[in-house]
Amino acid sequence: MPASKKVNLRRLLTYGLAVVLVVFAKPTPLSLGLGLVIISLGEALRFWAAGHLQKNEVLTTTGPYAYMKHPLYSGTILISMGFCIMADSIYILAVALLVFSFYYLPYKNKVEDDRMKKLFGEAYLDYAEKVPDYIPRLSPYGRSRGKWRWRVFIENSEEGIVALEAIGVFLIGMRLWI
Repeated sequence: MPASKKVNLRRLLTYGLAVVLVVFAKPTPLSLGLGLVIISLGEALRFWAAGHLQKNEVLTTTGPYAYMKHPLYSGTILISMGFCIMADSIYILAVALLVFSFYYLPYKNKVEDDRMKKLFGEAYLDYAEKVPDYIPRLSPYGRSRGKWRWRVFIENSEEGIVALEAIGVFLIGMRLWI
């Protein structure tokens, strides 16, 4: 874990729920396959977003940010859903969706919106008005055609997320035989 990532209650709860999910997982071949497809879709979205996002440097409106304001969060929701489906755990899925919907996303929206308004002012207000939060719009915002960059992807530490997902898939997959 990078030095910039401090241990806090939210992170402890997240890892705690992940451990509970693995311990109580009762996957089936169907749940593993369906969950893996959903995880892959979520990570593809995060992968795409992480290669465009230049945090605090520019107002990112390229890649998936041309279609939705929070593609990283949308990807995370899909990944969480995929893991719960893999583990065949409807109860943890329900808890995860409730926590995301009624605590995490409203809190993050407030923090992000305040920070982005301070950094980018009117440009962000225009973007925020025209681009939905989590469900993509059909036509892109603006005309900019920013390129996906490996350097930006690495700066956003997405490779660590991918590694954690691979470990989670392996552990839940192993529960099929254990």
